[in-house]
Amino acid sequence: MLLGASLFLLLIVLSASCKKDMKQRDSQTDLSLTTTPRAATYQLIWSDEFNGSSVNTANWNIDIGNPGVNNEQEAYESANATVTGGNLVITARHQSAGGQPYTSAKLNTSGKFSVQYGRVEARIQLPMVQGTWPAFWMLGTNIGSVGWPTCGEIDIMEHVNTTNTILGTMHWNGGNGHVQYGSSTNTTPGSFHVYAVEWDNSSIRWYVDNTLYVTGNIANNINNTGAFHLPFYIILNLAIGGDLPGQTIDNNALPTSMLVDYVRVYSITNSTAPPIGQTVTLKGNNNLYVSGENGTQAMNCNRTTAQAWEQFLVVDAGNGQVALQSMSKYVSSENGVNPITCNRTTFGGWEVFNWVSNADGTISLQGNNGKYVSSENGTQAMTCNRATISGWEEFRVNQ
Repeated sequence: MLLGASLFLLLIVLSASCKKDMKQRDSQTDLSLTTTPRAATYQLIWSDEFNGSSVNTANWNIDIGNPGVNNEQEAYESANATVTGGNLVITARHQSAGGQPYTSAKLNTSGKFSVQYGRVEARIQLPMVQGTWPAFWMLGTNIGSVGWPTCGEIDIMEHVNTTNTILGTMHWNGGNGHVQYGSSTNTTPGSFHVYAVEWDNSSIRWYVDNTLYVTGNIANNINNTGAFHLPFYIILNLAIGGDLPGQTIDNNALPTSMLVDYVRVYSITNSTAPPIGQTVTLKGNNNLYVSGENGTQAMNCNRTTAQAWEQFLVVDAGNGQVALQSMSKYVSSENGVNPITCNRTTFGGWEVFNWVSNADGTISLQGNNGKYVSSENGTQAMTCNRATISGWEEFRVNQ
């Protein structure tokens, strides 16, 4: 399980309600999986960029009424889902409707789009208001025939009240009823962030802004996780009150809104071959990104986010080798005698690397001096002088 000491484990057998619990749990069913995703090719297969003037009903259904779960206090109304300024805007109001004291909105893609495996992401700005419970999540498309939790549920992002905590959780029927597994991370929910899962036949991985914070193991239907090998549809909603946020609601802060810039779904093809022609990021095992430093100084592996200087075009250098280009300049091994740079206008011997795929899904770069590029753990300029591959010589691609 890819958890730091500050993260907590979510796992418990509960009743068949859709109750969520933020308390630390004892681990009876271990879905932890220490895994590093392999170099991958991402292909966009579905998206809504919310660039129109109203909700695209070819993509989304709009729920009406109270869902009757979790002791939520809102009635969902179509009027509370608007599209403006390039965003989907889901607004919660202190307004009576359908026997409930609040209104809000909930959208889903059931019957219109579903996905089995891939990357599902959305860029979202969340309300920071007591009593709110926004979520970006998925349910198994077979819910109508098998019910919940047997259909499976993947909560890509949940947030409650005014905390900085983001929850990522999976729910399913462990064989004797509802179980759940997941964890949390902190961010600044009142600002836009990208919330995502990457999902394949072995694991589900949760990210905020491309930083991995928990992985759930579903390989070989472990612990009755077969539900996660079937199609799911996507849901966006803003609940008011309920079991997770509690029933204390700040009416003075309403109306409040959840803004969604986009929702995108990608297929993922894992490969051991170098991703020729793709622009990639490289993350060291210190969880920081490699930077080309705009070619003005030796390269480092110390960036917390990936901007232009941290993106590299993978160029075919012939004979199965690659060159890496950033800001129109090429990375040079400097033959291992000086720290590596990204300041060459063309590539020759020192700018050519073997792309080595490691067994754990990381990659390494071997210069034509026969030595490997090292991140130096981000404490000094990177080098290409290591005779063997260890942690500092391993990099994750597009993570």
